[in-house]
Amino acid sequence: MQRILDRHDDAVLISDGGEFGQWAQACLTARRRTTNGPAGAIGAAVPFAVAAKLAFPDAPVVAMSGDGSFGFHMGEYDTALRSRAPFIAVVGNDARWNAEHQIQIKAYGAARAVGCELLPTRYDLVAAGLGGHGENVTRAAGLAGALDRAVASQRPACVNVAIEGVAAPDLSRRR
Repeated sequence: MQRILDRHDDAVLISDGGEFGQWAQACLTARRRTTNGPAGAIGAAVPFAVAAKLAFPDAPVVAMSGDGSFGFHMGEYDTALRSRAPFIAVVGNDARWNAEHQIQIKAYGAARAVGCELLPTRYDLVAAGLGGHGENVTRAAGLAGALDRAVASQRPACVNVAIEGVAAPDLSRRR
């Protein structure tokens, strides 16, 4: 992702909530950047991406979202298509509400973590079903090509990436 962001000084990075969003905030940089904020609200990446593309039509817009967060507003691909607002969403898919899972592990231990499972939904197929571009990535080696095809599509795109559900870095120590 950083490669795409670095190609354009005006690129917009949107980072949604959850563990995946924390990884994106820790690892990616862009001059124009919107995050879920200190309250930790989740689910706004897709509508924020549509709005950013309408505000900055010549800038590439990249939204990073966990699978749980993405599920809130994935139907907005229809809005993006009707508004001619192409962007790329990268969905980190670990089939779990991983932020809550990590909290439960810390508080109660792994054996008592409950209610955090999601299905391994193919969000790329949801975007494609609404008329956007979809890519599914199951191995790191396939990510660069999938991102390049998403950019080339010039449509709202979803790159669904299978990830391991691990704890995010502690951003409070970042300076």
